[in-house]
Amino acid sequence: MRNVKGYKFNHKRVYRIYRELELNLRIKPRRRIKRDKHEALSVPSKINQTWSMDFMSDSLTDDRSIRAFNVVDDYNLEGP
Repeated sequence: MRNVKGYKFNHKRVYRIYRELELNLRIKPRRRIKRDKHEALSVPSKINQTWSMDFMSDSLTDDRSIRAFNVVDDYNLEGP
């Protein structure tokens, strides 16, 4: 209001009007989704059955950042 129409309201007055209009409603926290039992992770039985991928980031001493894309075979934990 202060910048658009040029009104010079005090922040305390704005807050008081805000409270009188009951705009200060409580924000309800989100509820967690209830899951069933956890499934056990499958263990691969041969090479190239499952792969995992991930982005990793790090920063150098001169504050530059490096991002790397990692792909790993889950059976023998080797990356291409």
